[in-house]
Amino acid sequence: MTPSHPRILITTSDDYLKALLPMAYLLNKYWSPAPDVLVMGFTPPDFDLPSNFEFHRVGKQEDYPFQKWCDALMETCDAIPDDVFLLLLEDMWPVRKINVEAVKILYDYMVQFEYVARIDLTRDRLCTHGVKDYSVVSYLDLIVSMPGSDYHMSLQPALWRKEHLLSVMEKDWSAHQLELWGTPKLSHNQDVIVLGTRNWVYRHIHALRNLDHLKLQLTDGITHMDDADAKALRELGYLKSWEE
Repeated sequence: MTPSHPRILITTSDDYLKALLPMAYLLNKYWSPAPDVLVMGFTPPDFDLPSNFEFHRVGKQEDYPFQKWCDALMETCDAIPDDVFLLLLEDMWPVRKINVEAVKILYDYMVQFEYVARIDLTRDRLCTHGVKDYSVVSYLDLIVSMPGSDYHMSLQPALWRKEHLLSVMEKDWSAHQLELWGTPKLSHNQDVIVLGTRNWVYRHIHALRNLDHLKLQLTDGITHMDDADAKALRELGYLKSWEE
């Protein structure tokens, strides 16, 4: 039976585990009711996560170095029953209220139309060339990525149909190789489409960028974390790893 709401799959690694604390705090604040979250990782964290978070251990970190990011995700996909899920990296911290109703509408749309490989929940599709208006579902304006568009295989927050994600990934690919090499592979597959929306459903920051897990950024120049959230995270000690 298809779940009524999508599960969230968050990927992480040992160096980035502490990013789960701010992610969990902000996700549960801005997504109501609290979502069902599965974390894909290696060494289980030595801290408690909220009760709606489950940790799925793929194996030992040393068996899945940077170059085998896709291997770990492929094994996780094979282990879960979800046909459609929301994929997030651990540092994609939400900074505004998430339009959960819109997520549900888009999830139901993907469940119905199995040729939809991915629906971007950010403004990413609007920032690339090669997109055009596609359709309207409820109050959401959908756009479609045309063959040749940039980052067709972006890892920005998005709903994914597992079957199509697995068809794009290759063993011994890093996340960056998946975005670069998977883009032409996905964009020229005439059996599937990649959609986005003109509505900014999931607004976030990339808190840890440029492969530097020691460098914290609470703004990306366009979006920033609310001062009250930053203050709360500091008081909880969740930013201590980066700011001390």
